[in-house]
Amino acid sequence: MLLLKMMKRETDMAFAISAYFPLGFYQGSDSGGRPEEFPSLCRLYSALVSVAYLTFGFEQVDANRNLTDDQIREALNWLEDNPPQGMLLPHAVKADSRAVAYRNKGNVQNRKKPKDKVSSTTAHIATAYEQHPESGRLLTWIWHECPSSTARMVLSWLCNEVPYLGEACSPVELNTYEDYVLPSGVDEQLWTLSPDSALTNIRKRGKPVAYPKKGRLDDLKQAFVAANPKPKGKKNLTVSDKEDEQNFLNEYPLAQTEGKARYLSSAARKQREVLKAPWVMALYLEINAIACNGDIKNSSEWKPQESEFVNWAVALHRFLVKEWGIDPSPALVGKYAPGIARPANNVSIQIIDADFKQRYSQQIRDDVVKLNPGFLILIPSDMSKGDIGKLRDVCAGAEGKSLYYAPEKSTLRIGKVTTVDAEHFWKPVAPGMCRYWAVRPMAIAETRPIPDIKLHRKWGVYEALCLSIGHVWRSQYPQSSEGSREERYWNIVDVVSAKTSHFRIYNYRTVHRANMTDYVHRANGSNILHGMNALIAISDAGESLDCAAMAIGQSRHLGGGFLVPADFAVSVCQSDDDFEKGIPTWLK
Repeated sequence: MLLLKMMKRETDMAFAISAYFPLGFYQGSDSGGRPEEFPSLCRLYSALVSVAYLTFGFEQVDANRNLTDDQIREALNWLEDNPPQGMLLPHAVKADSRAVAYRNKGNVQNRKKPKDKVSSTTAHIATAYEQHPESGRLLTWIWHECPSSTARMVLSWLCNEVPYLGEACSPVELNTYEDYVLPSGVDEQLWTLSPDSALTNIRKRGKPVAYPKKGRLDDLKQAFVAANPKPKGKKNLTVSDKEDEQNFLNEYPLAQTEGKARYLSSAARKQREVLKAPWVMALYLEINAIACNGDIKNSSEWKPQESEFVNWAVALHRFLVKEWGIDPSPALVGKYAPGIARPANNVSIQIIDADFKQRYSQQIRDDVVKLNPGFLILIPSDMSKGDIGKLRDVCAGAEGKSLYYAPEKSTLRIGKVTTVDAEHFWKPVAPGMCRYWAVRPMAIAETRPIPDIKLHRKWGVYEALCLSIGHVWRSQYPQSSEGSREERYWNIVDVVSAKTSHFRIYNYRTVHRANMTDYVHRANGSNILHGMNALIAISDAGESLDCAAMAIGQSRHLGGGFLVPADFAVSVCQSDDDFEKGIPTWLK
């Protein structure tokens, strides 16, 4: 599966926490008192908070500690509103027993005649796990992005000190991993995070899992104070005091800072073919400085006009081809020998200037945000490993050299190159949010309007966008080689616009500029240049493209058609049986 492949690539920085239960079982309950099959993220968070206070003296005056309050708070804050993108759940066997235990439920129903409520429940509520610690087949929470080095260190220390999860009868050994790799043969046990809220639609399939939201630490502190009131002298505990303490769980629910995330099993992910990312990795080429009219400026001031994006991309493309030397890669130059099938995509160069980084600083991965403005060189999935290595060497050798495209324009001084995971260029969408895409600055139509003579259909902006999307993923969609070029284009439009398609296009419109030739490198003489923009949704069972760097349109390989995230709440989407992400209510 896609997530399995993702975890195994060397460019990934997956972080994980595993739980091994030495006695072979887990026993615990959720916030509502119901037995849990697996410990939730809230359970894990509470255990780490407990260790922070009891072992490391968190927020205690004059405590003898190895970790500072700021360090612990940074680690705990990272866990809040950050459900893992994947969970490895071992095979579980629930206890099969008819034994009944009568337990004090800890609450008083009648304040005038206080009497503890005692009710029956199953005596054995533990769940046994099939664990294989030697091969890594354990209960594991997996995040795509690593926390900071400080947070990683703190989480490792906290996890090492957790004695048990759930009830005291289920001891645990927690471990952290900075560069986690999934063990082989665990696809059936891997659950992946869905961007939809667990409570969005009752018909949605998946496993709801509680996770801590922002403010969870403060809620836990207030709960502890309420459950452990200060002693009131030597007098005996009054009935009123006892009721207040015993009814605490009912009167002080922690649901406000408890979110619900939905996870999909491998069976749910297989219901629909998962789309593959057009570009699987990228080389980020930084800009160190700018020379303008004899003055040297910081790279943070590189803010080219959108009409210059294509020119800068073309300049870098020519530079890379020249530096490559003899026999450059076909994926770089876009030319292939006769008889060789032309792939859907070539190397794509996108502009990541200072304005772009500032505007999307919350959505771009943290490790990319820290880099200087520069160029994102997207590598297609079918480019050979040898050519990828050569291209990286070319970029590395370019450090310190100059780049320009016109005498009156600034000259850029090229900096370092960094390998980036193009499938996870963007951060995962926040829980309860839905990711659509807009186009930066625009997508250029790839052909002139083509009327459908047989069905008497007209060609418009919607059809042009469908064709642009279909060309990017044409290797994954069955296409007929019969008929004229026009008929084949209409066939692509029909596939992309079908109800069973992975795509939805809304609010599509034409975009005009004074000089459209600035937004395209080369174009067919019969093609009237016009730009397009829209709100585009891409949905599949694995949400494989919610974080991917992608581009569409005729200029997608040279500075145009870059897809940028447009996130909004799931609550504003109406459910659609044919499309998992639903449809925004204002576009329905």
